[in-house]
Amino acid sequence: MSAIHALVSYVGTLALPMRICLAVIFLFTSLGSYVSAHLPDTSYARIGIERHQVSIKLTYDITSLIRIHPSLDSNQDHQLSKQELQTAVPVVSAALQKTVEFELNSVVSDFGELQSVAWPNETVETIAESDYHAATSLVTFQYMKPVAKPPADIWLRFDFFDTLGLRHTVLGAFEHEAMTHEVLFSTFEPDYFFDTKYQANDQVATTDPKDILNATNQYSLERRGNESLWIRLKQFFVFGVEHIIVGYDHILFLLSLIVVSRVKELVKIVTSFTVAHSITLALATLKWVELPPTLVETLIAATIIYTALENFWIRETHGRWKLTFLFGLIHGFGFAGVLKELDLPSQSFLRSLLAFNLGVEVGQLVVVALLAWPIAWFIDKKWGKVFQLTLSAIIAFFGFGWFLDRAFGFSIMPF
Repeated sequence: MSAIHALVSYVGTLALPMRICLAVIFLFTSLGSYVSAHLPDTSYARIGIERHQVSIKLTYDITSLIRIHPSLDSNQDHQLSKQELQTAVPVVSAALQKTVEFELNSVVSDFGELQSVAWPNETVETIAESDYHAATSLVTFQYMKPVAKPPADIWLRFDFFDTLGLRHTVLGAFEHEAMTHEVLFSTFEPDYFFDTKYQANDQVATTDPKDILNATNQYSLERRGNESLWIRLKQFFVFGVEHIIVGYDHILFLLSLIVVSRVKELVKIVTSFTVAHSITLALATLKWVELPPTLVETLIAATIIYTALENFWIRETHGRWKLTFLFGLIHGFGFAGVLKELDLPSQSFLRSLLAFNLGVEVGQLVVVALLAWPIAWFIDKKWGKVFQLTLSAIIAFFGFGWFLDRAFGFSIMPF
């Protein structure tokens, strides 16, 4: 309770314009954040590998599909009909075949025959633009590729990050012999090579069926043993770093703090932010506390707006760590919104969570280290105050853009 009292007392010390600004921002947040339940900027790929066929499921929300095929809403009425989607299927499918590279046995291949395109909700004929990025608006393209013999290896690469955005992430899964291997695809790691070991199994294909079963079981045991925990932890660590490096909203929030803080004060601010978002990251990922994704993302935009505007009035920043702690709690839910989609392995849940959080911290420290000293140099100049206020105004401008996009379904921001 003392922390809450401290935060309330801190808000009470703010100038009246800033208190009004804070109230208005959070009022609009509460009104607008329930327009739709938005997703992180994520798509999904699931590769099912069997001895005689490979199935490929690629899932996107409508916002992503429009980036792939801008004329998807052919009549431009700001809603997508089932007929419009069906008409656009050949174009979208061709674009996917072009931008998602696929190899079987180290040979370039197509996806095979398109089996189906799942309309998100059979109870409605159209989907409104405000729901294009919602969890209820996911479209799945399912392909089936017959194979003459069990595939020895599969390679997958996504080349559409320039189109879908640097923050876009593909959550992939290779399903093989009752096991699932999760993979994160991003602009930094766009491809993955999956070795099935089927060739080794095929060497006993003409022997007794029991030998085949034994070989398969032995391979499964070897695969479990060879599935290095450190490789998985590295994946989550790297993903945490990437989430900060391409997380423009988090970077601008840090920048709004850096621009008016001395290095000594930054230590307190960054520490409080780290502790706070670590708490809610753990609570939300463990599903002990859950908030609507849109509410969280809108609140993150609100923290950017408020912090940037406060730079116009604030005189002393030695106590700013208290507000940063409060806002860090909000940002932690944002980090968790991404992490929850990754289906952390139960056997190493806490270690994977720690690896992701450590990656976030390293990425955050890199950002602070790269920006703090150059900004301090600019501030020490005679035009330092003008620089601070101009940069703060720019940050607030971007924050308002994200706020309108996330709260009311606008499409102002290109990223």
